[in-house]
Amino acid sequence: MSRRWHCDIAVIGASLGGVLAAWRASQAGQRVLLVCEEPWMGGQMSAQAVPPDEHEWIELGGAPSSYLRFRQDIRSHYRRQVGFLDQARLTEGTNPGDGWVSRLCFEPVLAARWFERLLQPAQAKGHLQVLRLSRPVGAVRRGSQLDSVTIQRLQAGHCDTIVASVFIDATDTGELLALADLPYRIGKESHGEFGEPDAPPVADALDQQPITHVMALRRWARPGPVGPEPEGYTRWRSQGVPGHTHALFSPHLPGREPGRSHTLPFAADEDSNTLDWWRYRRIVSARQWQSGHGPHEDVSLLNWAQNDLAVDPLIDGPRRRQEVEQEAGQLTRCLLHWLQTEAPRPGGGAGFPEWQAAPDLLGTSDGLALRPYVRESRRIRACTTLTQIDLMRGPAPMPHGVAIGWYPLDIHPTCRSGHGVNAQVEPFQIPLGSFVPTDVDNLLPGSKNLGVTHLANACTRVHPVEWAIGEVAGTLASFMLDRRVWTQDLLRQGPGQDELFRRLDAQGVVRYWPEELLRRRPNRAQAT
Repeated sequence: MSRRWHCDIAVIGASLGGVLAAWRASQAGQRVLLVCEEPWMGGQMSAQAVPPDEHEWIELGGAPSSYLRFRQDIRSHYRRQVGFLDQARLTEGTNPGDGWVSRLCFEPVLAARWFERLLQPAQAKGHLQVLRLSRPVGAVRRGSQLDSVTIQRLQAGHCDTIVASVFIDATDTGELLALADLPYRIGKESHGEFGEPDAPPVADALDQQPITHVMALRRWARPGPVGPEPEGYTRWRSQGVPGHTHALFSPHLPGREPGRSHTLPFAADEDSNTLDWWRYRRIVSARQWQSGHGPHEDVSLLNWAQNDLAVDPLIDGPRRRQEVEQEAGQLTRCLLHWLQTEAPRPGGGAGFPEWQAAPDLLGTSDGLALRPYVRESRRIRACTTLTQIDLMRGPAPMPHGVAIGWYPLDIHPTCRSGHGVNAQVEPFQIPLGSFVPTDVDNLLPGSKNLGVTHLANACTRVHPVEWAIGEVAGTLASFMLDRRVWTQDLLRQGPGQDELFRRLDAQGVVRYWPEELLRRRPNRAQAT
């Protein structure tokens, strides 16, 4: 039976940012509803199975205090396990999987459990309710006010209505922006709009970053069974990479310059420092456990350049979202078959039949993550838009900054042009105006959908930044209710805005890059 829910703040989407937004808002005593589509909360950190992408100062700070506490808790979990040796060699610090993509490669289910524990006290107090296995399917907007959101209850088979004072769109795709018929950005802006050096001459909303459906693989000591060719195998096996001469299924990694690539072996000697594909996103390293304790086999995540789906865009493209997501899973299954049968082995030979899908790791029956990894979202038309130029300008403090970030401008070859970028940027701040939509009074972005360009999104989409976005969104929503103001009022300078900044500071949401860290940054002009 359909139900009508009433709350102060509705967080639509339990993405990484959504979880943090719901936590911060409920910590402030607001009545919060969190709509969660997946069995696991936490988006890219859990349900999408992506180890955290972080900057080189993450061990020293440069992220919200809650994010640093999360990292400490995950490491402590492993240190407490009997037989854990803590002897990673590819990165410094306790890195359970010893993967070289991150200094913290771990089993995604641990993140999902951590988020459940984070939200449990607010649920026990009645400040937070989680509507599980639910997704938004409709919205009602009257002028500049979002009145209600309709959600589909996937198990019950009916739709409910949520009425709230403030809504936070924390879906990975900016779903509420479309459902409420609000203007938004998606895909590439033109060079003429913001003067970004890497923007194309003509805007293209469909030229979006690819999605990737991650799969967990376990490496057994002996070859395992290899099934028949999956659907679409011949097509994907012969697929070329736009702008390159090599095939999609190959050992190549796109370089930072157009047409350039690097070659990595699929596997390397465990005692070597050679960067290989297997250890790229490894989340379980059997070497880190004493004999008789812990896992006996390595586990790695198949989230490589080879299974980026860059054929059709996920959002507003010629095919339905569900079709694109299904094709992403098909591509990953085909890549696994190629790895098992044809991939070049070190020293000669072909195929790694000992690499088998690990269905026990990611909460599914086939080893695929619960959801594909989404790199790009619909983005609000904001009062302030963060651009590539802002990221290149350097970390001069802005008084209205509400969060910080630092990550290379990492654009995977996109769906229409095949153009990719991997460029260095400076440590940056995210301005308050990037959270304030121009066309709605009571909606805030809570994930990858804040006011940024396609190019800037490449730096703001990563884990510590999305975490901060969620915390800021939850704090802004609570502040709006306490002060009885709308989104545009947040930009008015004065005692109210000062109070908002004090709240963020007190919560450990870092708004400025610490000077002691910036002094470690080499002078870019001298370096070149």
